[in-house]
Amino acid sequence: MTSRSSSVVISRCICKATPFAELLPQATAAGWNLSDLIRETGCGGQCGLCRPYLSRMLRTGETEFYEILTEDSLSRAERGGV
Repeated sequence: MTSRSSSVVISRCICKATPFAELLPQATAAGWNLSDLIRETGCGGQCGLCRPYLSRMLRTGETEFYEILTEDSLSRAERGGV
């Protein structure tokens, strides 16, 4: 369960200054997976800190996150079954 009262709000790829809310419609329309999104937009391809958020965004449709995510905190399904 996440708390929306948290002061942490993660809503964009910092390296590309691109809001997740802009990426989601593009990814949905094109049928992108995480690798496709990284290749097509560059988001997630530099520092990589947004990759867990991008992965969850693609899976759930969320574009704002109120907790710190890491690759280790993602479920197996969110990591693409890896």
